[in-house]
Amino acid sequence: MPLVSTGLPNLLNGVSQQPSTLRQTTQGESQVNGFSSIIDGLIKRQPTEHVAKIINSAVSGAAVHVVNRDESNQYIIVVTATSSSATIQAFDLAGNSATVNTPNGTTYLHCTNPQTDLAFVTVADYTFIVNKTKTVAMTTATVSGSVSSSVQEFADLPTSASVGDVHEIIGDQNNNFDNYFVKALSANTYEETVKPGIVYQLDNTTMPHSLVLTSGSFTFNRQTYAERSAGDLDSNPNPSFVGRNINNIFFYKNRLGLLSDENIIFSQSSEFFNFFATTVTAVLDDAPIDVSVSHTKVSILKHAIPFNDSLTLFSDNTQFTIETSGILTPKTISIVPSTEFENDTKVSPVASGNYLYFTSKRGNFTSVREYYVESDTVIVDAAEVTSHCPKYVPKNVVKLASSSNEDILVALSSEDRSKLYIYKWYWQGTTKLVSSWSEWQMHTGSSILDVTILENDLFFVISRSDGVFIEKLQLQYPNDSGLTFCSRVDRKVTVSGSYNSGTNTTTWTLPYVYDGEVKAIKSGAWSNRKGTDITVTRPTTSTVAATGNYSAATVTIGIPYTFEYQFSEQHVRENQGKQSVQSGRLQLRTMRVNYEDSGFFKVQVTPEARNTNTYEFSGNVINSPSTTIEDVNISDGTFRFPIQSKNDRVTVKIISDSYLPCSFQSAEWEGFYTIHSQRI
Repeated sequence: MPLVSTGLPNLLNGVSQQPSTLRQTTQGESQVNGFSSIIDGLIKRQPTEHVAKIINSAVSGAAVHVVNRDESNQYIIVVTATSSSATIQAFDLAGNSATVNTPNGTTYLHCTNPQTDLAFVTVADYTFIVNKTKTVAMTTATVSGSVSSSVQEFADLPTSASVGDVHEIIGDQNNNFDNYFVKALSANTYEETVKPGIVYQLDNTTMPHSLVLTSGSFTFNRQTYAERSAGDLDSNPNPSFVGRNINNIFFYKNRLGLLSDENIIFSQSSEFFNFFATTVTAVLDDAPIDVSVSHTKVSILKHAIPFNDSLTLFSDNTQFTIETSGILTPKTISIVPSTEFENDTKVSPVASGNYLYFTSKRGNFTSVREYYVESDTVIVDAAEVTSHCPKYVPKNVVKLASSSNEDILVALSSEDRSKLYIYKWYWQGTTKLVSSWSEWQMHTGSSILDVTILENDLFFVISRSDGVFIEKLQLQYPNDSGLTFCSRVDRKVTVSGSYNSGTNTTTWTLPYVYDGEVKAIKSGAWSNRKGTDITVTRPTTSTVAATGNYSAATVTIGIPYTFEYQFSEQHVRENQGKQSVQSGRLQLRTMRVNYEDSGFFKVQVTPEARNTNTYEFSGNVINSPSTTIEDVNISDGTFRFPIQSKNDRVTVKIISDSYLPCSFQSAEWEGFYTIHSQRI
């Protein structure tokens, strides 16, 4: 019975639901509140910081949009609505309320579910909002006047016309235009005009509205859309969205774009409120564009995402690409089907670097695909990044957020709004070294309305029983001021205490209500024992108390959360670790984990049909000069613990419920391996 050992080079590739014999050695059974960092290894995820309470009561189904004009003008827009009323509010990233004026009211925002019924796009100071439940209409107003005469050519017009007279130019077979109309400006001066007696105005109460930012305040208002100013209903027809609902709104190549049914409609270039041609005698390069996709399937367009120097359109089952030769014009636009992947159209795809991520339904779960263009062959494809964990991300995903800075994708599902599903990747050349899925859990009672990544910060809008809050998670997790680590507590705040000498009690007041366990940690402003936690009680749901005088400096208070990583079943492998050996018996003896910058963690070993054994690492290392009594000790090293069980009859977990950080680079096991034959 020879003693064998092998190493797990890292723990970076998150969760796999494949059989353990097919998994990579770097994949685990579960990963909760962990983060796969190519620099620091597998770490306990970053904490959230309390920013502000923005609404004093709980909300559900709210639409949230982030206005990111520039670093000095970043706001969170929150729309709550019913079929009979609506409220629109704006807050800066510090939670300060911004004025929102509504001179025309908020009737346009009335809908059943704002999160799914409203769509937003921000262009400079303008945020356009579309209510997908509204049917676009024309007004009933008609062009006044009548046609004074019809002539064959422009040269046949009378030279002594009355001002305001309208004449029709019929044209002949040598002309390349339809009939058009001109109006006399003087006895012998004419301009192109619209045919009298026809409707010519879009009903702006049914068209997208705008939220305009001006000096830190907003105005939500109807827009004045350009009228039909030339031609008739044949030569200058109504935009195809009239009589239909608008499915989405976007901005591309200096044009405002709308999706309606199978059509994509662009405004006039640089004129975002004009969807009519300004002349019917020629097709101008800056004219509006209104085209439909051509496909054997019915393809209702739901999303348009600028990607890879083109525009990618998404319907239920097909992806289309807009191809243009140079600038986007009515003459150069071409829409071609690019791929045929099912797509959950309720979730807006997101771009990150050279990739575009979108979801599709898979029964009670969600599949996530990575859409890309191979530069060498110009082949478009979409690899499934959930192929190794197909039953991990739940159904009804409502939001994707991504960061090219951090190579991270965040998915939020309405099945459980207290959780996020995190995909972390890392490419080295053309090889993807990290492809990690994990789960982040917020504490009970949290309902995440929206998540957005700005630079290196993940912003949450979270509804709880006592209101709606903005929280922030710094993906770079800097150390707390004055400390050598980042305290792992959620809803993190730094507050000063008030000391009562009569009761010998220090009390801290929280900016939120919470009735569960909290940690109070001495900040870096303390002269001694900084970073240690204080034993506290909870007099009320918004106060924290401790016996003694702790008012000399601030403390950091937050809600503890638990990190958990479960190892995959271990196997003897050959062929450089690529193939597991199924024959023989492997009796695991011990395991080691290599840790760095860790203060506390514990390992739980649960053999089949036996009690769980727990082995704790406190951060204190005997005979180490860096370990001092009653201080926080953050150390590096190797933690060894016994297994004493057959490889397929034991569960091994690393757990940390402490506020101290933990980070794991690799692991190793040793055991007795017995086989009755000789491998060749």
